Amino acid sequence: MAITCICGISGLCYQTFDYWCHNTKFYELYRYDWPIRIPGDGPVTAYYYGFYLVPALYSKMAGKISELAIFLWTFVGFLLGLSWLYIVLHKKMLFVFLTLTIGDLPHVLKSIFYKIWGHLYKFGDFGVESWSNFENSLWVPNQVIPTLIISGMLGYALKEGIRLERMVLPVALSFWWAVFPAFTCGLLVGILILHKWFTRKGSFHIATTVNEVLLPCLCCAPVLVLYLSHEKPPISGFIWQFSESMNSRAIEYSVNIGINLIVFYLGYRFLTGTDSKRLPGLPLYLILFFIAVFPLYRIGKVNDFLFRGLMPLLLIVGLYMYQHLSAPNGTLRLLTQPSKAPVRWAVAVLLAASSIIAVSRIGRAAYINKATGELLPEHVSFVPIPYDAYANIYEVLKARWSQMEADQYVGKQDSIYERFIAPRHSYDQ
Repeated sequence: MAITCICGISGLCYQTFDYWCHNTKFYELYRYDWPIRIPGDGPVTAYYYGFYLVPALYSKMAGKISELAIFLWTFVGFLLGLSWLYIVLHKKMLFVFLTLTIGDLPHVLKSIFYKIWGHLYKFGDFGVESWSNFENSLWVPNQVIPTLIISGMLGYALKEGIRLERMVLPVALSFWWAVFPAFTCGLLVGILILHKWFTRKGSFHIATTVNEVLLPCLCCAPVLVLYLSHEKPPISGFIWQFSESMNSRAIEYSVNIGINLIVFYLGYRFLTGTDSKRLPGLPLYLILFFIAVFPLYRIGKVNDFLFRGLMPLLLIVGLYMYQHLSAPNGTLRLLTQPSKAPVRWAVAVLLAASSIIAVSRIGRAAYINKATGELLPEHVSFVPIPYDAYANIYEVLKARWSQMEADQYVGKQDSIYERFIAPRHSYDQ
């Protein structure tokens, strides 16, 4: 319930800038016929609408925007996702919270450095950095919810030794809500499955592969066709193909990516134990490789691929860091082997320090919200972002972001999706 309020859904607490898009998408689905077309007689809009369909359908039946519906829908999503983390982390809510904040350590250190010396590097028009799932929940709760679910399920599967083929369907179903998290998590699961097939005799079965891998992957096909049906593709390329100073980019990469990689590796070496209950090393090493490589390629004007694509990977890292410590008497093991205790405590403190950003966000939500805005209007100015300020997602992106970002979601008139999956009928004219 707390994170549902803090994330800004229904305008109860401070809302980030992205709620101009979230609220407009909800309004579009409530007001217009499905699928959404921009303009009304144009092609299908290739955008992320999946999360809003159920509350929008209820709103259509109710005859008005239902903030209660989208609040409850979001609450149930967070409840499911956090429950998986709660189970993996031995039912310790503190460690669930710390897992959500994994990835924000560089942000904490940069903030301290800035207060004393100023900026470490020159900021470009896109970032090479990671945001924790907690931070992302304030911007894209629609993508964080499926990420929590599939990452928690994957963590549970790794912990309990469940066949990873069973993860393919959940990952495939999340593709409509969260493209980049589904892609990165799917890539991880796919490599682990292939590794098992090649290294374990008798682990490959045709019938199982068809039922649990190939058929679920087909769920992605219509959505993939939709997302490829853009009139203009999103900006993309290796980071050195863009005009910013590579010296500044190298510093940015070293700080935002390098620090996390070092701390995550040390956390696995010193905090995860050595007994039979330790999670397998291959998934974590693959994740560290992905975290090192993915920042080198940009997709989207602000680098959405990196900000969102790392979300499931950071959650899995968090489960690795805290699965051992959250066990009964787990924190006492920090005191064993006195020669390693200083390093263990140092790594544990650095990991926990990631939560400072989240704590500050919680404080902001507690101070800037609907209740304080009404009770203390002279001290707090809070006006929830409206749902109907713009007619459609194209208009809000053009007005609040840029023409480039508005154009990249316009559908293509003669796309495969337009011709064969969602063709216009005579009554749509």
